[in-house]
Amino acid sequence: MNVYKRMISESIQKKFYNASNYTGKKCDLRIKLAPDGTLLSITAISGDISLCQAAIIATKSAKMPKPPNTDVYEVFKNIILNFSPQ
Repeated sequence: MNVYKRMISESIQKKFYNASNYTGKKCDLRIKLAPDGTLLSITAISGDISLCQAAIIATKSAKMPKPPNTDVYEVFKNIILNFSPQ
């Protein structure tokens, strides 16, 4: 489970630019995924507004990995990701 969560975070990080502008800031994102890893929706729940906006843009342009099996998909189909740029 942690491996797949890390894969999602890394996919977003690859598309996230100017991370140094958001040092120490956090954003909670609700991410809904299809069984093939396609992003269905993303919503900022809480956190720094400017970081959340940038994280949403990065997430929309990221290629999400396909969940390795249905059990992992069931856990991650509607997750809250605590995003903090690195």
